[in-house]
Amino acid sequence: MSPNPRGGGLAAASSSAHPRLKKTTAHRTRKGLHRRNHRRYRQFLRHGRGSLYRVLSELVDEAPPPYRCRPYGTPGRPPTDPYDVARFLLLKNLEGWSYDETYATLEALPELATKLGFRGRIPAASTVASLGRRVPVGYLEGLIGRTARQLTRGKTSAAGDATGVGTRRYERWFDVRQGKASRRHRFVKLHTLVATRAQWPFFLSARVTAGTRGDSPELEDLLDQMDPSVELGNTTLDKGYLSRRNAELVEARGGLPVIDLKANITAKALGSPTWKRMVLRQRGDRRAFRCRYRRRTIVEGVFGAFKRRFGETVHARRRHAQRVEILCRAVVWNALGIVYHLG
Repeated sequence: MSPNPRGGGLAAASSSAHPRLKKTTAHRTRKGLHRRNHRRYRQFLRHGRGSLYRVLSELVDEAPPPYRCRPYGTPGRPPTDPYDVARFLLLKNLEGWSYDETYATLEALPELATKLGFRGRIPAASTVASLGRRVPVGYLEGLIGRTARQLTRGKTSAAGDATGVGTRRYERWFDVRQGKASRRHRFVKLHTLVATRAQWPFFLSARVTAGTRGDSPELEDLLDQMDPSVELGNTTLDKGYLSRRNAELVEARGGLPVIDLKANITAKALGSPTWKRMVLRQRGDRRAFRCRYRRRTIVEGVFGAFKRRFGETVHARRRHAQRVEILCRAVVWNALGIVYHLG
């Protein structure tokens, strides 16, 4: 067990024995956990937009095409470049524009289209709206993994949680999540694993499901979606993820499961030694557990900043288009993190 060099919490340790913590120092306080480098942040606000367009262009160019189209030179209407469709969607969700506003801006600002990597004619708004359904969800999840790999440095502590994104205006997830289940159909849920770093936390993986979907079953898919090169450290989860299966999944990825326990939980292994170690570790040193678990608040802060930046609702009405829209926002969020750390 050792202090996390990034500030706040403890680094994951392989040993089950945890010596007593030393007296709390300044870098372990909650204030130190959320410190911001104001100089870098101001530089990012002033000069980051130009670098962001370059990062998005390179991200789309280096990835495989989102879908296959008819070969060029065949009879019929010339096919639209699938890379241009992906660029169009990322810009649309970056700025919160409609399809028509995005097309009009690209037509009026050719230098912006060049920075984003458009090499030919800008696809029309109606064309992108119809071809957007061909962009698979797995393609955008892969882009999230690519950006997370660029942002990861060594062992990465993570926190998992989910939040609702409204499909209709003038309703908030906080107001209906404890209400009638039928009202949850007006929302979709964004399930994420977030890197709990002090400077610009980013998405390690993300999935969008129906609003009635539980959190615990999604952890396995989130871990599978992560880039294999990412090495997990402390993985902080709330009571909604409490299960022997989830504890084993986290440890299989090299992480240390830090899951908040319910009052009636026992340490019986029942075929899961990982579960027994986790329960005894938490009950044996509550102070060490709290020091690790408090980093879960970072994921709540990410959700708040994510919704303030991109909005609490989606504009699309079809379920696939809603998933594409939310995942595009997650890709852009990670791209902003890349630009921030480049500065």
